[in-house]
Amino acid sequence: MKKVTLILILASMMSCIGTHRVDVWKTIAIAPGDSIVLQKLKAPATLEIKNLSHETVNLVSELNMPKTIIANSELQYRLPKKSRLIMENPNSDSVSIHLHYSSSKPILINNKELR
Repeated sequence: MKKVTLILILASMMSCIGTHRVDVWKTIAIAPGDSIVLQKLKAPATLEIKNLSHETVNLVSELNMPKTIIANSELQYRLPKKSRLIMENPNSDSVSIHLHYSSSKPILINNKELR
């Protein structure tokens, strides 16, 4: 009976290994003239960005995607593996964004891993 229980425990652990997801919700302020860089992704990621300010945020990417997030709006996008994204604040006031990403691997933002 102990062997059967051990086998069941090991089988359930093995089935969970490949399904680990990183889900992060973070509110970030971007100073005037500053930017936030999402480094090259190690795995595809679902990205949701809400612009909480009254100013526009510019998006810089090699992907075919919107170039701005207008005031008080939201962008949802699926970033492929090895892509990167820069969010710039060209305004004279700080802007706040709410970032939600979901991926099988962590994302580096400004050379720091968010969890």
